[in-house]
Amino acid sequence: MNELLVDKGFISRLKTGDSKSIKVFMDTYGRFIYHVTYKVLLQASEAEEATQDTILKVIKALDTYDLKSSFKAWCYTIAWRTAIDYKRRLKYTVDIHEGMEVISSVTSDAIIHQSETQSNIKTLLSHLDEESRVIISLYYLEEKNIRELIDITGLTESNLKVKLFRARKELAKHAGKYFEQI
Repeated sequence: MNELLVDKGFISRLKTGDSKSIKVFMDTYGRFIYHVTYKVLLQASEAEEATQDTILKVIKALDTYDLKSSFKAWCYTIAWRTAIDYKRRLKYTVDIHEGMEVISSVTSDAIIHQSETQSNIKTLLSHLDEESRVIISLYYLEEKNIRELIDITGLTESNLKVKLFRARKELAKHAGKYFEQI
């Protein structure tokens, strides 16, 4: 996904509710924001609500956005914190079986293997708390660097590295259950 070129004009149009600007924003960042919220909430309906809430928060908070920083990282931070707030408010326990996608009638071995791998990764990640799950997903699956993670999470570098270390250690304890040893 290409990051939207954000300038003062675009920000002004978004703040005034310009429908074209809002459409461009949603087309560029809507799916991205949904994925962020889904990683925390693990339920599609809750992630959709959190995504809508995040979009409204982003538009309302545009006065606080610094044009020198990454707009995508700024949106990510708002989405992540919104999802964490939803998670705290709902206080539900995560059912690791919910949200699993049903394998279509196509029986290709590659599709089945990919689906099993994705399922195993989701289940493996469920052993982590939501903050660690997000940090690990960002670092390994979305290939964010430490600096980007600091910007997104607001954690210090040392705290972030400790959380990554502990999360990897926790994942290593459970990985053998889901993946064959090579």
